[in-house]
Amino acid sequence: MSLFGYLKLGGCVLGAALLLPAATQSEPHSCQAGAPTAESYTWNFRAEAQGLLDEVGDEARQTREHADQLHTLMSTESDWEPQALELSEIRDDVNLMGRKLCRLEGIRRVASPWEQKAIDQAAPLIAEMANDTENAITFLNNGHHDLFMPAYTSLGSDLYQRSASLAKSISAFERFGKVHQEDMRLEKSLGLINRG
Repeated sequence: MSLFGYLKLGGCVLGAALLLPAATQSEPHSCQAGAPTAESYTWNFRAEAQGLLDEVGDEARQTREHADQLHTLMSTESDWEPQALELSEIRDDVNLMGRKLCRLEGIRRVASPWEQKAIDQAAPLIAEMANDTENAITFLNNGHHDLFMPAYTSLGSDLYQRSASLAKSISAFERFGKVHQEDMRLEKSLGLINRG
């Protein structure tokens, strides 16, 4: 499945939120790179990729917190309104991660190998989170009286596990990137890297 397909899932999440606070609805974005501009020849795409991955990690951690709260609400027989609010937050976070992932895919060729691997691991998790969110919203919209069915409550657990996995994965790649950069600086300062 292409990244464009993942973003369609995110777009569907926006469209499925009948009971949730309305978000700005827009067409899913294409993940194709645009035409080069004068700025694109001097733009620091590597720094942008690193920044975007940091932001996706932050969003994943935020999603994990909302998913944990959602799962707690599902387990304590709460009304549907607080669950709808958490799902709205999750939907917004997942859609934001999808847009950032789209941009990362567009600049992937200039990203470092470890960043490319991080993108590869993030894409299916974000797509699964979008699908889980859409299914939970649809379930909530279709019947407030069935909120304790395992088919619904397992979505909260899945969202938590996937967002936690994404946050952990990106954190590990970020740690690797920092260690790798320090290793390169040390090799250079010791004259172990050929400067030719």
